[in-house]
Amino acid sequence: MMTIEACVIIPLSLMITFLLLWTGMLLYNRTAVNYAVSTAVIQGSRMAEQSNEEISDYVQKKIFELLENKLVLMEMPQMEVKVEYGMIRAGMQGYLNAPVLAGFCGNWSVEAQYSAERMRSSQIVRTIRRVDRLAEKHREQDRNGEGTVTEMQTEGGTEE
Repeated sequence: MMTIEACVIIPLSLMITFLLLWTGMLLYNRTAVNYAVSTAVIQGSRMAEQSNEEISDYVQKKIFELLENKLVLMEMPQMEVKVEYGMIRAGMQGYLNAPVLAGFCGNWSVEAQYSAERMRSSQIVRTIRRVDRLAEKHREQDRNGEGTVTEMQTEGGTEE
């Protein structure tokens, strides 16, 4: 009787253990790819004065740098970087190389897509100043007991 129970319980417990391990690897890889793509796109958006090709090359190189030797059971995902007049878009797609999972659950994919506005240095400075003004207005209203600022407003009611 114990042999029959062992024949059922041991394979079941091994399957559950490996499934949990591969799920952890999948989540780790998704997190690593999301971090690499978002970081590279944000850093590339700060290079508005550069040409589209320079920004695209920088974003690709940064993604490879951030993912180098970090992915588990996964090769470098396919990457697509588009740099347009006002936007930078990057995306990656790959699959977890777990042959046992492919038989049971199909392919487990890892995807990430991010976009960011290209901002020139002057736009970054204006945005920081606008946030500082809003923070000061918020602190002043808190001191006066008038409540909080709920919308992004600029002085004079116009956007900069």
